[in-house]
Amino acid sequence: MISLSSRSVLFSAASSMILLWLCHPPLAIWPLAMVALVPLIWIVSVRQPLGRRNWWIVAAVSTLYYLLSLQGLRHAHPAMYACWFALSAYLAAYHVGFLAMARRLTHRGIAIWIATPLAWMTMELLRNYLLTGISVLMLGHSLANVPAMIQIANLLGSYGVGLVIVSINAAVFAALNSSLLSVAAKSSEVQSTHVESPRIPIAVAIVLVVATLVYSRSTLTAVDDLATSQELATFALLQRNEHVEYGMSIDREVEMFQNYASEAVRSVASGNIYPDAIVWPESMFTGTVPWMIADQDLVVPSFDDGSGTVTPIMGAAEFRANIAERQRYVSDRAGYIGRMIADEAGQTEAPQFIAGSGVVVYADQPEAYSGVLHFDSRGKMQDWYGKTHLVMFGEYIPVLPWIPVLKNLVPPELGLKNGKSSKRMLVGDTVVSPNICIETAVERVVISQCKSSESGEQDVDVIVTVTNDGWFDESSVIEHHLRCAQLVAAGCRRPILSSANNGPTAWIDHRGQIVKRLPTGVNGSLYAKPQHCDAKSLYVMWGDWPVIAIGLIAIALGFKRTNATADSRTDETT
Repeated sequence: MISLSSRSVLFSAASSMILLWLCHPPLAIWPLAMVALVPLIWIVSVRQPLGRRNWWIVAAVSTLYYLLSLQGLRHAHPAMYACWFALSAYLAAYHVGFLAMARRLTHRGIAIWIATPLAWMTMELLRNYLLTGISVLMLGHSLANVPAMIQIANLLGSYGVGLVIVSINAAVFAALNSSLLSVAAKSSEVQSTHVESPRIPIAVAIVLVVATLVYSRSTLTAVDDLATSQELATFALLQRNEHVEYGMSIDREVEMFQNYASEAVRSVASGNIYPDAIVWPESMFTGTVPWMIADQDLVVPSFDDGSGTVTPIMGAAEFRANIAERQRYVSDRAGYIGRMIADEAGQTEAPQFIAGSGVVVYADQPEAYSGVLHFDSRGKMQDWYGKTHLVMFGEYIPVLPWIPVLKNLVPPELGLKNGKSSKRMLVGDTVVSPNICIETAVERVVISQCKSSESGEQDVDVIVTVTNDGWFDESSVIEHHLRCAQLVAAGCRRPILSSANNGPTAWIDHRGQIVKRLPTGVNGSLYAKPQHCDAKSLYVMWGDWPVIAIGLIAIALGFKRTNATADSRTDETT
C-alpha cells in the first residue's frame, strides 16, 4: 500500500507544532490550543501507513518545537547545549507515541474522538514518570490564565484540562473532516478511515466544556467562601537579578548573599507591611557557608598527603565541634540580619526566614543537598528540607560520573543527593510546605507533598517554593515554570508563593491565578498575605491513580489482539 506523502506529513506536523508554540508563552494565544492538534489528528485519521521516513519527520519537527520552546536552557552552561537537544528529542518522542497509540486504537475500531484524548493523556502521564518525570509544556498549561477552564485540575490535575482540550480538537477535526476534508480526500492519495458524522464528537466536546464551566463556577463559589474565613501569615518574597554560573568564586557567592541580605532589610524598611517570614530564593542564603550536620555514623573526611597515605583531616571530636561552630555562625548570621530588619522597621521581633541554602550532611560519606532552612525570629534553625526531586543534567548527570574518561566533564556542583521526604514549617499558625525549583514543574511531586504521611489528609496551608531561574536569563522557560505552579495550585487548592532569583517571583492563589508578580529580572520584593482555605482536593486524595487506570486501559486496548486489517499491520511495523 502507498505510504502517506512526506510533504503532507511535514505540513501537518509543522502546522500543529507552530500552533502549539503560539498557544504557550511567550505569545500565549490560548484559544489556539483548541485547534493546535487538528493537523496531528488528521495524520491519525488517514488509512495509509506512515512509513519509517514520516515517523522521523514527525520526530524531527517535534524536536524543533521543543528546542524553540525551551531554548532558555542553553544559557545555563555550555554543556547544557547537549542536554537541551537531548531533552527536546526526548519530549518529541511523546508526540510520536501519541500518533502511534492513537492510530493503533483507531485501527481497532475505536472512534477517533475517543482514541485521541486517551492517547494524549497516556503520553502526558508517561512523561511525568519516566526518567524522573517532567510536567513542563503540558497541554493544560496553555489555559493557565483561564480560571474557568482549569479548576478541574482539582480532579485530574493538568491531565484533565488537557483531556478537555484534546476533545475540543477532535470535535473541530470531525466537523472539518465531514464538511471539507472528505471532499478533498476522495480526489487524492489520502483517504480517511471513514467519514463519521461530527454530531457525537461535537456533542461530547460541548458536554465536557459545559461540565467544566459548571464545575468551575460551583467549586469556585464554595472554595472562595472557605477561603475568606482566616488570613494566614504575611510573607515577603525576595527577588534579585543575580548572575549565576557553575563554579562561582567565593567572593561572588558572598556578594550575592550580601545583596540579598541588603534587599531583605531595604524591602521591610521601605514597606508599610511587616512580614512574619521572609523567603530567600534557592541557594541565595548559603554565602559559602552551607548548613552542616554531623550524623551519628559520621566518618571524618580524609586526604592524601602525597605519599599514598590517607589521613583524616582531624579527629572526630574536633570535627564535630567544628561543625557545631559552623552551625552557630549560620544561626548568628540569620539572627543578626533579623535584628537589623526589626530595628529598621521599628519592631521588637524579627521576621522568620525560609531560606534557600546548601546543606551538607557528614555521615559515612559527605552528602550535599539543595535545601530550605527555617529560622525562627531569634535566628535559631528550626528544621530543614532537602530537595527530593533533582534536575537531571542540572543537579546530577547520570552514568558519566562512573566513566573514567568522561567524569571530568561533569562540573563539581552536579553531585547533589535527593532529600528523604517532605517537611512542614510553622510560621505562626500557618503550615508551610517548602519545595525547590523543578519540583513545581513535576506536578506529582508537589501533589504528594501536600498529603500528610501520618493521616493521609491534606494538612498544608501554603506551599512556598524557592528557585533560581537566573540560569535561563529572561527566556520563556521562566513563564513555563510559572504555569506549572499555577496548575499545581489549582490542583491542590492551596496558594503557592514563589521566591526566585531573576523570576518568577509570584503569589498564586488557590484557584491557580496570579494575585501579584514581580517582573522578570527586577530587584525587589513582593508581599503576600494568602488566605486560609479548607477546601479538600480530590486530586491530592487520590493522586494520579484515575489517570493511571485510564492509561492502562488505553494501552490494553492498543495492544489487544484483534482481526486487524492488513493496512493496520503494515502501518505500525516501524
